[in-house]
Amino acid sequence: MRLTDGSRYARVALVCDLVALPMFVVVGMTSHHTGSATAIFLRNTVPVMVAWLIVARVIGTYRPPAFLTLFATWALAIPAGLAVRSMIAGTLDDGRFFVFLGVAMAFTLLFLGVARSIATAIVRPWRAS
Repeated sequence: MRLTDGSRYARVALVCDLVALPMFVVVGMTSHHTGSATAIFLRNTVPVMVAWLIVARVIGTYRPPAFLTLFATWALAIPAGLAVRSMIAGTLDDGRFFVFLGVAMAFTLLFLGVARSIATAIVRPWRAS
């Protein structure tokens, strides 16, 4: 089973989404002055990206790309990825996880919305009239 339906829009949407998620991490690390250490970036990015790709494949997020599948993938993958990230960081049970989750859900949705808008803007000129 392929991750995308093979269309140009599906491929562009996938790339834009996969750029948006690490950008969220970079902005978060910058705003919290965590620095840009590779280990911290990977600890924060890899669990979310892996969860995203697994859920996207199961749900069919990019076959074809649609708002409903994007929203479902976001609603399942982001909490799962953040839970794994928090377990790795040792912060899952410190009482702040749900605050972190709420903020992360809001901002990842914002980043993904911008990413999909960019994907649409990139592909629109190539669509047949």
